[in-house]
Formats: sequence, structure tokens, C-alpha cells
Amino acid sequence: MNKQEIDARIDELSRGLRRLAAGLLDAAADHPDAVRARELSVAARVLTNDVLARVDGEAGTARLSEPEVQDAPPQAKSTTVNTTARPGSAREELVGRYLPDYERQLHEDDDPVMMDPDLPYERWIHLHRAEFARRKPFKDAPLWNDTVPSRGKAVVRGVTSKAEVLRRLHHSYVTLRDLKSPDGELAIEVYQGCQAIDNSSVIRDGDFVNRSDLRRKLRDLQWQALVIGAGRGEHARAELLTLLGQLDVLASALLELDAAFRQRTSDPSVGPKLAGAVHGVKAVLHHWPPNPAGAFAESEQH
Repeated sequence: MNKQEIDARIDELSRGLRRLAAGLLDAAADHPDAVRARELSVAARVLTNDVLARVDGEAGTARLSEPEVQDAPPQAKSTTVNTTARPGSAREELVGRYLPDYERQLHEDDDPVMMDPDLPYERWIHLHRAEFARRKPFKDAPLWNDTVPSRGKAVVRGVTSKAEVLRRLHHSYVTLRDLKSPDGELAIEVYQGCQAIDNSSVIRDGDFVNRSDLRRKLRDLQWQALVIGAGRGEHARAELLTLLGQLDVLASALLELDAAFRQRTSDPSVGPKLAGAVHGVKAVLHHWPPNPAGAFAESEQH
């Protein structure tokens, strides 16, 4: 068996394992026994983070050897996520295909990275005005873990200064400076993976899933990841790896559907494959994403 045949076998095995992980998550979401559901969810996470990582050529313990987060992370003008660490990752393939280079490199000039998607309009509009101010006020915005006594106070247009707006609306946005850490890099991977999924051909041009519902789920997942990364809590790394695992399960199913969708006009025989891929994506999305933070908290207690 030559190298090309071996690579094809490995790729087939990888796809099968990802479908198995998606099935485990779907079974966990529907299982009436909470303990058994948690066991299935943990099994899916182990399969995604450990077994698939090794099949795809990633060292399973690579992340555990990263240095601890320092109190004063080094300043930099931009950050780029290393997308070569997991060459077999469906999520990374979608990022490479559907996220332009300029969107993969985040700049402090573009702050904030994201605003709270549930922020009421009357407060969001103040951040929106600050975002497009000429003097880049987010450069001096408080960091996520800073103590800000005026947080939550009302903002009065024309009276409250832009610097004070950012203090009063602290925790309503995440800046790139908040993410200058190994945890922050993981959060950006989640953020950009969600962008790539939303930009994919099958989601943009197909009519197989409810795009507005999927966008809402992706948006909420992005915000959750950025908040965890900015907070740099004790369990931040584990929680973010769990989020990435959940995202990888969806990305794997979606990549298969996206490939079939793009082949549909040039290869009429792809019909059954397309139908099967649609079923796979819908099965994953039926209860996606599970509550990864909750699942992690429960696993810590048992």
C-alpha cells in the first residue's frame, strides 16, 4: 500500500470517527439519564480532543506544556492564530477556505473584537459610536479583569466622555489586549472557526439549515469563548478546549456537506452523499451546542 492509499484510509477513518463523535453528542442530548448523558458527552470530547488529534497528527499533550499566563502579557500590535498545528482539522480547513487572510489577523485598531450580543440597543449604541471614533478609544479601555467602580452606571450622550463610556460599559465588549495570552489564542480559534462556518458555501448559498438560528448559536459560542479567554480563569483552558471540541464536531459534519454541495453540479452521482451529509449536519445541530461549561463543571465534581 503506497503513501497516497494510506493517507486516503486515514482520511476515511478520521471522517468516520467524527461522525461517531457527532452521534455520541446527539445521544447525550437525548438521553433521559443525566449521568449516562454526561458519560456520552465526555466520551465525545475525549474522542474529539484526544483520539482524533492523534489520527490527524496532533500531539495530544501539546497544549498542556504551554507556559502559564502571566499577569502582564507582552504587548503586540496584532495576533495571528497558528492554523498549521492541526493540518487534518475540519475546522482549520474551513478557516483556510472561507476566512480571508486579513480576517485571520486581528489588529488592535479593529477593537473591540466583539460586543456582547445581548446588550440592549440603548447601551450598544454608545459602544458603537465609540468603536468608530477617530482616536481609537479602545486602546485605553480597561482590561477584562480590571476593577472598574463606575461599571454599570448610565451613559448620557454628549455628557459622558468616551473613556468613561468604556468604563461604564466594561464587560460589554472584549478587546484584543484582553486576549494576549495562550487562553486568548484558543478563544480566537473558536471565534474564527465560527466565522468560517458562517461564511461557508453551503451555509451561505444552500438551504439545508436555518441560517439565522445557526448564526445565533455561533454568535453566542463566540462570545462565550471570548469571555472565557479574556477572564483567564483557573479552568479557562479546559473550557476552551471543550468549546473547540464541540465546534470541531460541527465543522467535521459541515465540511463533508460543503464538499458534496460544491460538487453537486459537476457530479450528479453525489446526490446520495449530499443527502447523507445533510442528515449528519441536522443530527449534530439538533442539540448543538450542548452546555460545555456545564459539562466541564460536572466532570470536575465526579
